[in-house]
Amino acid sequence: MQLWESVEAEYRERTPTSRKLYREAGDHVPVGVASSYRAWDPHPLFIDKAQGVYLHDVDGNSYMDFDMNNGAGMSGHAHPAVTEAVTEQLQRGTLFTHPHKLLTEAATELKKRWDLVDKVRFTNSGTESTMHAIRIARAYSGKDKLLKIEGSYHGCHDYVLMSKSAPGRLSGHPKRPARVVESEGVPEKVAETVEIAPWNDLDAVEQIMHDNINEIGALIVEPIVMNVAMTQPHGDFLQGLRELCDEYGITYIFDEVKTGVKVAPGGAAEYYDVEPDLVAMAKSIGGNFPVGAIGGKEEVMERIDDGAAHYGTYNGNPLVLQALVTQLKDVLTEDAYEHVDALGERMVRGYEDVMEDEGIVGHVEHVNSQGSILFTDKRIENYRDWIDNIDYGLHENFWFSMLNQGVMPHPHSADQQWTISVQHTEEHIDETIEAFKNVAPKLAEEQQS
Repeated sequence: MQLWESVEAEYRERTPTSRKLYREAGDHVPVGVASSYRAWDPHPLFIDKAQGVYLHDVDGNSYMDFDMNNGAGMSGHAHPAVTEAVTEQLQRGTLFTHPHKLLTEAATELKKRWDLVDKVRFTNSGTESTMHAIRIARAYSGKDKLLKIEGSYHGCHDYVLMSKSAPGRLSGHPKRPARVVESEGVPEKVAETVEIAPWNDLDAVEQIMHDNINEIGALIVEPIVMNVAMTQPHGDFLQGLRELCDEYGITYIFDEVKTGVKVAPGGAAEYYDVEPDLVAMAKSIGGNFPVGAIGGKEEVMERIDDGAAHYGTYNGNPLVLQALVTQLKDVLTEDAYEHVDALGERMVRGYEDVMEDEGIVGHVEHVNSQGSILFTDKRIENYRDWIDNIDYGLHENFWFSMLNQGVMPHPHSADQQWTISVQHTEEHIDETIEAFKNVAPKLAEEQQS
């Protein structure tokens, strides 16, 4: 508690204008932010500009950024190639509610990366991508129920606002998690069409499928559960889900909104060598522009032709597709992946060396450009492990202490992960580790007290 008081006081002293603007915004905007997740105590930062790998707040503070817009910014901020391309497109028009050649060009770039993808439809966000993917999947299977994983986040539509971050006392048996609705306004009748399964337990998943035989039409998974830091699949779990979906006639969806084009050029499908039926994409495919996509096997995507609704005035608009094409062709190159993956290894070594030197109990989970620091020696295999072993208070001290050092280590909250962009360098990683060295002794003292 004593450490938090000093950390919070320093943060308040550094950010008085953010505090003032937050109070003003609250008079006009619910919670004072545009997305509820962006609010935190004592007040969020208000950003003035973002360039390269830095955020600059309204109080004149700069932060080396590993939040990167909740993972949407693998290109870094205002990447010159993306900025130039969309500036040129601005002169030709930003919205055509008619077809244009970038539809084919953008779809082709995505198909190059995901071997399983035959057809692509564009959306405007990750939420839209998962929402439409679920509808298409149920239309293809002809069955209404959705199966999702406990602890996973798939956007902000009714069918997935369940058992994402439920308190342990409400969660039910680990092998048969309870369905916990986590938003007011979600009808109970909707909730009844969703079943919840544990992560990394194939036997439990199969039992749920068997108990709901001929009812479950779609399974959606984050191939790495990134609402629980970086909780990877163990062994043949993802492939086992593929086999179970085939056996039970269930359409298999990868939610690659966070993993797509980041953990590998073709996302987690490539990294783990698993072929789902549909892939939902967004975030870093668009170079910080609001674009999403659904890609899948032709026979599944044909349901759009045959009655599964997918509409949207802004879908596939030329501005964001120009950003997407530039991002995939000119920014996220083979050399770029070698660069960010090497920086990821450097970041992991740096954090873990400092923790060892200071006697901090913890480790890092990471896959290439993505990673999370965990203040526990427990190997996290699922949501239950997470809620039972993570010290949120210590992590708040870590996060705000790093912020006070001029580093945003990842999006706010212990359950998030960093994104290393193509504009980060070895020097940026080393500066980050030096900042951690400055705060680690007090974190060690706090952990041991």
